[in-house]
Amino acid sequence: MKYGYVAIALLGSILLQTHAHAQGDNTSFTWKFEEGNKLMEEKFYNQAADIWSGLLATDAENANLNYKLGASYFNSYNQKAKALPFLEKAAALRKSDFGSFNTAGYDPFDPRERNAPAEVDYYLGRAYHLNGQFDKADMAYQKFLDESDPKHELRDQASRGKEQTANARVLQASPMDYQISNVGQVINWAGPDFSPVLSVDGNALFYTSRRVRPDSSNSAVIDPIAGQPYENVYVSYKDREGTWQKPEVLNINPAVGHLATINVAADGQTLFVYRDDGGDGNIYESKLVGEIWSDPVLMGSDINTKAWETHGALTADGNTFYFVSDRKDASIGGRDIYRVVRLPNGEWSKAQNLSPVVNTRYDEDGPFIHPNGRTLYFSSKGHNSMGGFDIFYTEMNDDGSWTAPKNLGAPLNTTDDDVFFVTTADGRRGYFSSDQNAGYGEKDIYFVDLPSEMEAEGLTVLKGYIIPAPGEDLPNSTILYVTDKSTGEVKTYKPRQRDGVYVAILPPCKEYNLDYRVNDKTVHTEDIFVECESSYQEINKEIYLSPVSLAGPASIVDLPKGSPPGKKEKGEKVTPEGTLAAGKEKEKALTDAEMKEKGSKHVAPDAKYADEYTKFYVYNAKDIDQNEQRWKEFVDIVVGLIEKNGKANVVIEASASKVPTKTFGTNENLSRQRMEDARARLLEAVKARGKDETKLYLEAVNNLVQGPKYVGDFKNTEKYGKFQYAKLKVR
Repeated sequence: MKYGYVAIALLGSILLQTHAHAQGDNTSFTWKFEEGNKLMEEKFYNQAADIWSGLLATDAENANLNYKLGASYFNSYNQKAKALPFLEKAAALRKSDFGSFNTAGYDPFDPRERNAPAEVDYYLGRAYHLNGQFDKADMAYQKFLDESDPKHELRDQASRGKEQTANARVLQASPMDYQISNVGQVINWAGPDFSPVLSVDGNALFYTSRRVRPDSSNSAVIDPIAGQPYENVYVSYKDREGTWQKPEVLNINPAVGHLATINVAADGQTLFVYRDDGGDGNIYESKLVGEIWSDPVLMGSDINTKAWETHGALTADGNTFYFVSDRKDASIGGRDIYRVVRLPNGEWSKAQNLSPVVNTRYDEDGPFIHPNGRTLYFSSKGHNSMGGFDIFYTEMNDDGSWTAPKNLGAPLNTTDDDVFFVTTADGRRGYFSSDQNAGYGEKDIYFVDLPSEMEAEGLTVLKGYIIPAPGEDLPNSTILYVTDKSTGEVKTYKPRQRDGVYVAILPPCKEYNLDYRVNDKTVHTEDIFVECESSYQEINKEIYLSPVSLAGPASIVDLPKGSPPGKKEKGEKVTPEGTLAAGKEKEKALTDAEMKEKGSKHVAPDAKYADEYTKFYVYNAKDIDQNEQRWKEFVDIVVGLIEKNGKANVVIEASASKVPTKTFGTNENLSRQRMEDARARLLEAVKARGKDETKLYLEAVNNLVQGPKYVGDFKNTEKYGKFQYAKLKVR
């Protein structure tokens, strides 16, 4: 558990004492009262609550028992919501002495004590605050401030509570237009699931769960604090249709003890996890070797210390690591975010406090650095938090400084703790865990669709699949080499062994060579140019190690199940009213605009290919005219290759701009439809020439959504037109 760890040995000591007392009079009020106090001291609040509840049943008007039960519930792992009525009653029964800044003669260790301490008003304020009753919360906080000792350790938190209720009123008065959805019962179960970690390609979701493992090996191994199985790390992968599959328990989970998710590297090959080492929380990393994760290794430098390190995040280039620590030296207050950078020798630098702009005198936690390397999401009890931790984001300036953090607002943030927020690479969807009434369990994993203005900029993600021959596994030697053609710099990317998924981050305004190799032999290569657009771009490429028949099933179109073109997927944005796709009239306006079909063009083919054909489209178009002269010339080349070689290998690429489409639902669907149409037209053309279309083999397919962010300027056809095309290459 990433918060409130207590050594197991402490519970063993308490249980031994319990057993010893049980040999005597286990109905003794005095003994039970003493045990309740001991359990609270050791932070076993769930067990303490059981004792106070039993004692209160015999003395319902006892202010002290009501207070202790309410405080135990409020501080417990999973029973906060039960605290309010007991704290209300304790506060109502309490007798105070205003002159002494404390409750008259209150003794927390005396079983005969029936009064409640001044702290009851602080906890009552917290309970009202959590319940959204801000006026009552302020009154309780102020009553505690009026009646507690000026040096009381909770006074600062009470004052902060009043600041947070003020923040909550402002933020909840202007809620954000968020669409929040549960990820679903495949991922979530009846118990807690939390701390989601998403791979850059969006196809792998790692998270922490307290469920019983599929083999039941942990069914009898219970965390004494929570009364549930220990935290374990699970992963779910999306299938080719975008559906989350049954989660798998990772092989690195210990037999006893907690292991929790933190972050995953951009290539999906390194996983960062949290482990409690006898109360000293530390950050570990594990490498993916084939389909097995290596034993976690403690991260180096001074990332881990005798202090508490709880969370971390690695930049996409692997050169900066942000992490959380409550170390005292260089601390601004409580838990702060620190960073280390990769040195020329490959080691990590000494840790430095991130910034007083980001860190406050309160706790920060849960950093997530977006793949663009500039947008940092984190949680904080400071800034304008409206209760506990709120989720914020900040941007790195060109000089390395950080902008003032912005609260993500309600309803994403609540009056309770909101931590561990991550986003997809395009910045349009966030994943987080929350305890909501409509969930499947205590905590579930949710996703939220974010406003278009939060789309990532200056980032291009290359991702896709390397697909082995039917019935064969992906060779271990499969590697993608990406060469920056301007500098000659080469980076290597190894696909995931289980499904051939690969991902790379490509800086824009550059030309790259992609070289896919098996046993150091090139199986596919091509050059690509990453456009100099400021908005997010995604390049999807599927490479077949053994080309498949182009005349086979139309497998290159992976529309979600039950989702015909034009149907809105849950969680996907439909074109807002007022944009060109909001109706047929506006759709026609673009078609009839000054933009004319650029038509097909002859492009000097890549030296590795015999010919290349490109078709540019007007908005929402996807067809190729079989009578077009340039198309006929391309088909001639294809037919000639079949006659000469007995086959022809084809690469298909399709693209859609970011102008919204109502007709096709999403631009991703439009891009795929253009790709499928190009496939179908080529098959028809070859068959019409009397040739065997099964001699056409698909070597690679690429579909893209690219170009500048759409800002309502649908008449600017030159801006978007060059990103609306289908391209075929043959050899």
